[in-house]
Amino acid sequence: MAELPAITMEHVQGVCKIGQGEACCRYLVMVPDTGFECVKHEELANVIDAKVRQGSYHSKGDNCEGRTGYA
Repeated sequence: MAELPAITMEHVQGVCKIGQGEACCRYLVMVPDTGFECVKHEELANVIDAKVRQGSYHSKGDNCEGRTGYA
């Protein structure tokens, strides 16, 4: 499987809505030496979703289909 291209800052700002409070995508994470990554289709998403339901996660956005459809 080919590696997906890096997430651009344009995408992070416009779609993921970084810096926009609760509208920021809950699945956007920063990985050392890699940059921004999307974990929407990873096991970590279940943990994040549970924290959102508990009200203990600041970012609440679910802003796109995730990396499978990234352009």
